[in-house]
Amino acid sequence: MSSVKNMFRDDKGMTLAEVLIAAGIVTFGLVALIGVMPLSTSQIKEASLKTTATFLAQQRLEQIKNARWSLMNPPDTLGGGGSNGDAAVAEWPDEAAVASYPQFQRQVRIRDCSIDPGCGIPVNATASTLRQVTVTVSFSPMTGVGMFSATPESVQLVTFITQRP
Repeated sequence: MSSVKNMFRDDKGMTLAEVLIAAGIVTFGLVALIGVMPLSTSQIKEASLKTTATFLAQQRLEQIKNARWSLMNPPDTLGGGGSNGDAAVAEWPDEAAVASYPQFQRQVRIRDCSIDPGCGIPVNATASTLRQVTVTVSFSPMTGVGMFSATPESVQLVTFITQRP
């Protein structure tokens, strides 16, 4: 019994075998961490791109919400006057490259809910002053090897706005 206790209380230090085993475990852990780094950095970059796309979509929604909207004397100054109620709007044209953010494309669609029952509300007097605004921001994400992906991704925000008196 005392020999077992003495084996764990040996003050001579570590043996060469113990040092090699410890070095192998540490090396395995470091190699695993190095292998995961490209994946984690690409995920961080993708999250950053999605955050920027969401910011750009929200920015355009705020501009549209604050725009003056007049139904007096056509054309409707807010938009959405297409035959199906869904139209690109001259005041909010499609952007092939957003200013200061060249890898992002932004598209605005405004749907007139009095024309298109697809807005999900009953067509009535309220619908005539209601618009569904969809802002889509597209971008090409980076791959894990630092190249742009061939498959673009997008962020889409949808809201309803009504005419203010």
